[in-house]
Parts: sequence; structure tokens; C-alpha cells
Amino acid sequence: MSSLLNSDTVFLIFDVIVLLLGIYLIFNAIKMKKTDSIPTMLLGPKEIKMCKNPYGFIDYMFPFILVFGIVCVVFGIFNIVADAILHLPGIYDGIAVVVLLAVWFWFSMMLRKAKNRFM
Repeated sequence: MSSLLNSDTVFLIFDVIVLLLGIYLIFNAIKMKKTDSIPTMLLGPKEIKMCKNPYGFIDYMFPFILVFGIVCVVFGIFNIVADAILHLPGIYDGIAVVVLLAVWFWFSMMLRKAKNRFM
């Protein structure tokens, strides 16, 4: 069992999860824009009901969700290729993780600003 879950396998699983998260974020951003409804992945049902301007919230958050989703997809693909095919040194993984965390932090700040502005 331990040989099945070595560090390379765990990193590959993480990369795939982040890739799928990115696809999910992009899908929800587009769906949110088309249906004019806020997904519960951003706000809970109670918060959605408290939103004073849902259309403003959607317009404000759409580009941030889209950028975060695209970064997640690029991160996942880059790390899968870098680790499984190209066998790049670990420094590239570290840089990619720092970029992903920075974008996640930025996205979280924008979501907090949107909540303050539209709630």
C-alpha cells in the first residue's frame, strides 16, 4: 500500500484535483453569467437571500472566478506534464504552488470585497 501512495502519486492526485476544480470554477462562472443566479459554491443559501444586488455581485465576481479557474486548469496541466512527462525539478512545482496560492488569496480577497459591497 505504501508504494501505491508515494509522494509522486499524492502530488499527481493533487494536480488532478486542482485541474478539476478549475474546470468546475469555469463552468460555474459561465453558468452564473448565463442564468443570473449565484452558485452556492460562492455564497450559502442564506447569504444569497441577503444579497442586495445579485446582478451586481455576478458582474463583479465573474472575471475573478474565471481567472481563478483558468489558473487552476493551467496549474493542473502544467504540474501533470512537468511531473509525469518532463520530470522537471521540484523548484517548478514550488513556483507553481506559490502562484496558485497567490491567486487563491487574491480571489478570496475579491470575494470578501464583493460580500461587503453587495450584502
